[in-house]
Amino acid sequence: MNPNEIFTYPVENKSTQAKNAVKKYYCRFLESKCDKQSRTIKYPMGVCSVNHSGTKPIICPHRFLENNLVFKNACNAAFGSTNNVLLFSEVKINNVGSFDFVLVKHKPISSKVDDFCIVEFQSDSTTGTGELVEALKDFMKDKDVLQNKYRFGMNTYNTIKLSYIQMLIKGQVMEKWNKNIFWIMQKFVYDNMVNRFCLIDLNYNASHKTQYHIYDLVSNNKIYNLELVDKKSTTISNLLRAFTHQPTPSIDKFVEVLESKIKLKLGLTIE
Repeated sequence: MNPNEIFTYPVENKSTQAKNAVKKYYCRFLESKCDKQSRTIKYPMGVCSVNHSGTKPIICPHRFLENNLVFKNACNAAFGSTNNVLLFSEVKINNVGSFDFVLVKHKPISSKVDDFCIVEFQSDSTTGTGELVEALKDFMKDKDVLQNKYRFGMNTYNTIKLSYIQMLIKGQVMEKWNKNIFWIMQKFVYDNMVNRFCLIDLNYNASHKTQYHIYDLVSNNKIYNLELVDKKSTTISNLLRAFTHQPTPSIDKFVEVLESKIKLKLGLTIE
Protein backbone atom coordinates (compact mmCIF):
# COMPACT_ATOMS: atom_id res chain seq x y z
CA MET A 1 0.00 0.00 0.00
CA ASN A 2 1.83 3.03 -1.33
CA PRO A 3 1.55 5.75 -3.98
CA ASN A 4 1.70 4.70 -7.62
CA GLU A 5 1.75 8.09 -9.36
CA ILE A 6 2.70 11.45 -7.85
CA PHE A 7 2.33 14.65 -9.85
CA THR A 8 1.25 12.47 -12.80
CA TYR A 9 4.38 10.30 -13.03
CA PRO A 10 5.11 6.85 -11.54
CA VAL A 11 7.01 7.24 -8.28
CA GLU A 12 9.93 5.22 -9.68
CA ASN A 13 10.24 7.49 -12.73
CA LYS A 14 13.34 9.67 -12.24
CA SER A 15 13.30 11.33 -15.65
CA THR A 16 13.88 15.06 -16.08
CA GLN A 17 10.19 15.53 -16.91
CA ALA A 18 9.11 13.73 -13.73
CA LYS A 19 11.54 15.71 -11.57
CA ASN A 20 10.35 19.00 -13.06
CA ALA A 21 6.73 18.03 -12.43
CA VAL A 22 7.50 17.34 -8.77
CA LYS A 23 9.46 20.57 -8.42
CA LYS A 24 6.61 22.65 -9.89
CA TYR A 25 3.75 20.52 -8.46
CA TYR A 26 2.66 20.16 -12.06
CA CYS A 27 -0.28 18.11 -13.33
CA ARG A 28 0.16 17.17 -16.98
CA PHE A 29 -3.51 16.19 -17.20
CA LEU A 30 -4.68 19.65 -16.14
CA GLU A 31 -1.69 21.24 -17.86
CA SER A 32 -1.30 23.43 -14.80
CA LYS A 33 -0.36 23.24 -11.12
CA CYS A 34 -2.06 20.44 -9.18
CA ASP A 35 -5.14 21.82 -7.41
CA LYS A 36 -5.69 19.11 -4.78
CA GLN A 37 -5.17 20.46 -1.28
CA SER A 38 -4.51 19.01 2.17
CA ARG A 39 -4.64 20.97 5.40
CA THR A 40 -1.57 19.16 6.72
CA ILE A 41 0.92 20.11 3.99
CA LYS A 42 1.83 23.38 2.31
CA TYR A 43 2.03 21.95 -1.21
CA PRO A 44 -0.66 20.18 -3.29
CA MET A 45 -1.77 16.63 -2.47
CA GLY A 46 -0.35 15.32 -5.74
CA VAL A 47 -1.10 11.59 -5.47
CA CYS A 48 -2.95 10.52 -8.64
CA SER A 49 -3.16 6.77 -8.09
CA VAL A 50 -2.05 4.22 -5.51
CA ASN A 51 -0.97 0.61 -5.19
CA HIS A 52 -3.51 -1.36 -3.18
CA SER A 53 -4.58 -5.02 -3.14
CA GLY A 54 -2.84 -5.81 -6.42
CA THR A 55 -4.58 -2.94 -8.25
CA LYS A 56 -3.76 0.67 -9.06
CA PRO A 57 -6.85 2.67 -8.06
CA ILE A 58 -7.15 6.22 -9.41
CA ILE A 59 -7.96 8.57 -6.52
CA CYS A 60 -7.98 11.87 -8.40
CA PRO A 61 -10.66 12.49 -11.06
CA HIS A 62 -8.22 14.66 -13.05
CA ARG A 63 -6.36 11.45 -13.87
CA PHE A 64 -9.13 10.61 -16.35
CA LEU A 65 -8.28 13.72 -18.39
CA GLU A 66 -5.27 12.12 -20.08
CA ASN A 67 -5.18 13.16 -23.76
CA ASN A 68 -8.96 13.72 -23.71
CA LEU A 69 -9.24 9.99 -24.39
CA VAL A 70 -12.45 9.48 -22.42
CA PHE A 71 -14.13 12.38 -24.23
CA LYS A 72 -13.05 11.14 -27.64
CA ASN A 73 -14.41 7.68 -26.89
CA ALA A 74 -17.68 9.13 -25.60
CA CYS A 75 -18.01 11.32 -28.72
CA ASN A 76 -17.46 8.39 -31.02
CA ALA A 77 -20.00 6.30 -29.12
CA ALA A 78 -22.65 9.03 -28.96
CA PHE A 79 -22.12 10.98 -32.19
CA GLY A 80 -19.90 8.84 -34.40
CA SER A 81 -17.08 11.43 -34.44
CA THR A 82 -15.65 14.48 -32.65
CA ASN A 83 -16.67 16.90 -35.41
CA ASN A 84 -18.42 20.08 -34.25
CA VAL A 85 -18.30 19.00 -30.60
CA LEU A 86 -17.63 21.31 -27.64
CA LEU A 87 -16.90 20.32 -24.05
CA PHE A 88 -18.42 22.08 -21.04
CA SER A 89 -17.71 21.30 -17.38
CA GLU A 90 -19.87 21.54 -14.25
CA VAL A 91 -23.18 22.24 -15.96
CA LYS A 92 -25.96 22.61 -13.36
CA ILE A 93 -29.63 21.78 -13.73
CA ASN A 94 -32.44 22.20 -11.19
CA ASN A 95 -33.53 19.14 -9.19
CA VAL A 96 -30.69 17.05 -10.61
CA GLY A 97 -27.46 18.75 -9.58
CA SER A 98 -24.33 19.31 -11.60
CA PHE A 99 -23.07 17.23 -14.51
CA ASP A 100 -19.28 16.77 -14.49
CA PHE A 101 -19.07 17.32 -18.25
CA VAL A 102 -21.40 17.84 -21.18
CA LEU A 103 -20.29 17.09 -24.73
CA VAL A 104 -22.35 19.20 -27.14
CA LYS A 105 -22.55 18.53 -30.86
CA HIS A 106 -23.62 21.72 -32.59
CA LYS A 107 -24.71 22.37 -36.14
CA PRO A 108 -21.84 23.52 -38.42
CA ILE A 109 -21.10 27.24 -38.18
CA SER A 110 -23.97 27.62 -35.72
CA SER A 111 -24.75 27.77 -32.01
CA LYS A 112 -27.77 25.47 -32.46
CA VAL A 113 -27.48 22.24 -30.48
CA ASP A 114 -27.67 19.13 -32.64
CA ASP A 115 -27.09 16.55 -29.88
CA PHE A 116 -25.39 16.18 -26.51
CA CYS A 117 -24.30 13.59 -23.94
CA ILE A 118 -23.18 13.60 -20.32
CA VAL A 119 -19.82 12.37 -18.99
CA GLU A 120 -19.35 11.61 -15.29
CA PHE A 121 -16.00 10.71 -13.68
CA GLN A 122 -15.95 8.22 -10.82
CA SER A 123 -12.53 7.93 -9.20
CA ASP A 124 -11.99 6.05 -5.94
CA SER A 125 -11.12 7.50 -2.52
CA THR A 126 -9.07 6.42 0.48
CA THR A 127 -9.48 5.96 4.22
CA GLY A 128 -6.67 6.72 6.64
CA THR A 129 -5.56 9.41 4.19
CA GLY A 130 -3.09 10.76 6.76
CA GLU A 131 -0.89 7.77 5.94
CA LEU A 132 -1.00 8.73 2.27
CA VAL A 133 0.03 12.26 3.19
CA GLU A 134 3.00 10.77 5.07
CA ALA A 135 3.89 8.79 1.97
CA LEU A 136 3.84 11.98 -0.08
CA LYS A 137 6.05 13.70 2.48
CA ASP A 138 8.51 10.81 2.30
CA PHE A 139 8.51 10.99 -1.49
CA MET A 140 9.22 14.72 -1.41
CA LYS A 141 12.21 13.92 0.83
CA ASP A 142 13.43 11.55 -1.91
CA LYS A 143 12.67 8.40 0.08
CA ASP A 144 11.78 5.17 -1.74
CA VAL A 145 8.08 4.93 -0.90
CA LEU A 146 7.73 1.63 -2.76
CA GLN A 147 9.80 -0.01 -0.04
CA ASN A 148 7.31 1.04 2.64
CA LYS A 149 3.73 0.06 3.33
CA TYR A 150 1.45 2.87 4.41
CA ARG A 151 -1.68 1.95 6.32
CA PHE A 152 -4.37 3.58 4.22
CA GLY A 153 -7.41 1.78 2.88
CA MET A 154 -9.75 2.16 -0.06
CA ASN A 155 -13.15 3.75 0.54
CA THR A 156 -14.64 2.04 -2.51
CA TYR A 157 -17.99 1.11 -0.96
CA ASN A 158 -18.71 4.71 0.02
CA THR A 159 -17.61 5.82 -3.45
CA ILE A 160 -20.01 3.38 -5.07
CA LYS A 161 -22.87 4.09 -2.66
CA LEU A 162 -22.80 7.81 -3.43
CA SER A 163 -22.36 7.39 -7.18
CA TYR A 164 -25.14 4.79 -7.41
CA ILE A 165 -27.69 7.35 -6.23
CA GLN A 166 -26.36 9.74 -8.87
CA MET A 167 -26.72 7.04 -11.49
CA LEU A 168 -30.39 6.66 -10.60
CA ILE A 169 -31.15 10.39 -10.44
CA LYS A 170 -29.23 11.44 -13.54
CA GLY A 171 -29.88 8.24 -15.45
CA GLN A 172 -33.65 8.53 -15.32
CA VAL A 173 -33.41 12.08 -16.70
CA MET A 174 -31.23 10.84 -19.56
CA GLU A 175 -33.69 8.07 -20.37
CA LYS A 176 -36.57 10.54 -20.50
CA TRP A 177 -34.48 12.89 -22.66
CA ASN A 178 -33.28 9.96 -24.81
CA LYS A 179 -29.65 11.02 -24.33
CA ASN A 180 -26.56 9.10 -23.26
CA ILE A 181 -24.73 9.38 -19.96
CA PHE A 182 -21.24 7.86 -19.77
CA TRP A 183 -19.87 6.79 -16.42
CA ILE A 184 -16.06 6.74 -16.49
CA MET A 185 -14.52 4.40 -13.93
CA GLN A 186 -11.82 1.83 -13.44
CA LYS A 187 -12.44 -1.90 -13.65
CA PHE A 188 -11.62 -2.13 -9.91
CA VAL A 189 -14.49 0.23 -9.05
CA TYR A 190 -16.89 -1.20 -11.64
CA ASP A 191 -16.35 -4.79 -10.47
CA ASN A 192 -16.86 -3.72 -6.87
CA MET A 193 -20.14 -2.00 -7.81
CA VAL A 194 -21.40 -5.07 -9.66
CA ASN A 195 -20.56 -7.36 -6.73
CA ARG A 196 -21.91 -5.04 -4.02
CA PHE A 197 -25.28 -4.54 -5.69
CA CYS A 198 -25.51 -8.02 -7.28
CA LEU A 199 -26.00 -6.39 -10.69
CA ILE A 200 -26.88 -8.53 -13.68
CA ASP A 201 -27.74 -7.94 -17.36
CA LEU A 202 -24.93 -5.46 -17.99
CA ASN A 203 -23.89 -6.62 -21.43
CA TYR A 204 -23.16 -3.72 -23.75
CA ASN A 205 -26.18 -2.41 -25.65
CA ALA A 206 -25.70 0.80 -27.63
CA SER A 207 -29.40 1.66 -27.20
CA HIS A 208 -29.09 1.83 -23.40
CA LYS A 209 -28.74 5.39 -22.14
CA THR A 210 -26.63 4.52 -19.07
CA GLN A 211 -23.21 3.54 -20.41
CA TYR A 212 -20.12 2.43 -18.51
CA HIS A 213 -16.73 3.06 -20.09
CA ILE A 214 -14.27 1.07 -18.03
CA TYR A 215 -10.60 2.08 -17.99
CA ASP A 216 -7.38 0.92 -16.41
CA LEU A 217 -3.80 2.11 -16.14
CA VAL A 218 -1.39 0.30 -18.45
CA SER A 219 2.38 0.56 -18.03
CA ASN A 220 4.11 2.06 -21.06
CA ASN A 221 7.75 3.15 -21.13
CA LYS A 222 8.06 4.44 -17.53
CA ILE A 223 4.61 6.02 -17.43
CA TYR A 224 1.06 4.74 -17.15
CA ASN A 225 -1.47 5.31 -19.90
CA LEU A 226 -5.21 5.28 -19.53
CA GLU A 227 -6.75 2.54 -21.66
CA LEU A 228 -10.37 1.64 -22.38
CA VAL A 229 -10.66 -2.03 -21.41
CA ASP A 230 -14.40 -2.67 -21.55
CA LYS A 231 -17.83 -1.18 -22.21
CA LYS A 232 -21.04 -2.08 -20.40
CA SER A 233 -24.53 -0.62 -20.22
CA THR A 234 -27.80 -0.88 -18.35
CA THR A 235 -31.24 0.61 -17.80
CA ILE A 236 -32.52 2.55 -14.80
CA SER A 237 -35.12 -0.16 -14.14
CA ASN A 238 -32.30 -2.69 -13.84
CA LEU A 239 -30.31 -0.47 -11.46
CA LEU A 240 -33.40 0.24 -9.37
CA ARG A 241 -34.33 -3.44 -9.19
CA ALA A 242 -30.87 -4.30 -7.86
CA PHE A 243 -30.98 -1.38 -5.40
CA THR A 244 -34.32 -2.48 -3.91
CA HIS A 245 -33.54 -6.20 -3.77
CA GLN A 246 -30.44 -6.24 -1.61
CA PRO A 247 -30.04 -9.27 0.71
CA THR A 248 -31.57 -8.66 4.14
CA PRO A 249 -29.17 -9.46 7.01
CA SER A 250 -30.27 -11.75 9.84
CA ILE A 251 -32.05 -9.89 12.66
CA ASP A 252 -30.87 -12.60 15.09
CA LYS A 253 -27.23 -11.83 14.34
CA PHE A 254 -27.90 -8.13 14.80
CA VAL A 255 -29.50 -8.83 18.20
CA GLU A 256 -26.40 -10.86 19.14
CA VAL A 257 -24.24 -7.82 18.36
CA LEU A 258 -26.46 -5.62 20.55
CA GLU A 259 -26.38 -8.10 23.42
CA SER A 260 -22.59 -8.32 23.27
CA LYS A 261 -22.42 -4.52 23.54
CA ILE A 262 -24.72 -4.61 26.57
CA LYS A 263 -22.46 -7.18 28.25
CA LEU A 264 -19.42 -5.00 27.57
CA LYS A 265 -21.27 -1.98 29.05
CA LEU A 266 -20.69 0.10 25.94
CA GLY A 267 -24.06 1.86 25.97
CA LEU A 268 -24.97 5.28 27.33
CA THR A 269 -27.74 5.58 29.89
CA ILE A 270 -30.65 7.82 28.88
CA GLU A 271 -31.92 9.74 31.92
